[in-house]
Amino acid sequence: MGKFIKFLVIMIIVGGIAGFLEISGYLYHNEILAQMAGYKTQGLDISHHQEKVNWTRVDPKYKFIILKATEGQNFLDTDFLYNWNNARLNGFVVGAYHFFTMTSSGAAQADFYISKVPDSDKTLPPIIDLEISTKKYKKKDVMKNLEEMVDKLEKHYKKRVIFYVNYNTYNAYIKGEFPKNKIWITDYKYFPRIKEDNRWVIWQVSRRGRIEGIPGFTDKNVLRKGMTVEDLIGQNKIVQGVTIQLEA
Repeated sequence: MGKFIKFLVIMIIVGGIAGFLEISGYLYHNEILAQMAGYKTQGLDISHHQEKVNWTRVDPKYKFIILKATEGQNFLDTDFLYNWNNARLNGFVVGAYHFFTMTSSGAAQADFYISKVPDSDKTLPPIIDLEISTKKYKKKDVMKNLEEMVDKLEKHYKKRVIFYVNYNTYNAYIKGEFPKNKIWITDYKYFPRIKEDNRWVIWQVSRRGRIEGIPGFTDKNVLRKGMTVEDLIGQNKIVQGVTIQLEA
């Protein structure tokens, strides 16, 4: 009985320390799970919520940085240009996402994004962040705006749009739709679990990461196993209406 109690006390202490580290952002079970499973290409996503980032101190092991650029038809993230320019100056490959809303047309949102996000062969494809309420908006209305936005973005950037989704927005709007477009999926508990498993290319594993040079918590991501940043860019390029498919 004495040995059992000692073992129980040790387990409680270890569990308490692990829990504290996870809550504090210094340890996250899903990030460890991804690393153990061989997801090697790591990246971050950043917005003005992280305040001013010191890009000279951010670890270069993070191979891609996704920045919030725009929202709706008139909101520009206050730190977007600073983050875009300074991340690139410090050697990071960057991309930009648009927080999609239903308060303006897809065409207007695309025009605004295009007016703010530079076009470059060396940056990630445009990303639409789809986190709207699935109870509030009907699929046909959402699809109309998404189709408008995707069409304009792809014609301008010559890259296939990537959709950032959670399980609710994936199941409500994206599952079975836009089959040529890849997915950035969020799952903080386990591996991504969607029916179209071959569609996801980015997995957001944590929203409580601690990164030197970045104030507060930071979202951490990995690319699909075996994928590089160059693959992510190259496989989504469009030439004369055809998506380039590169061998893994």
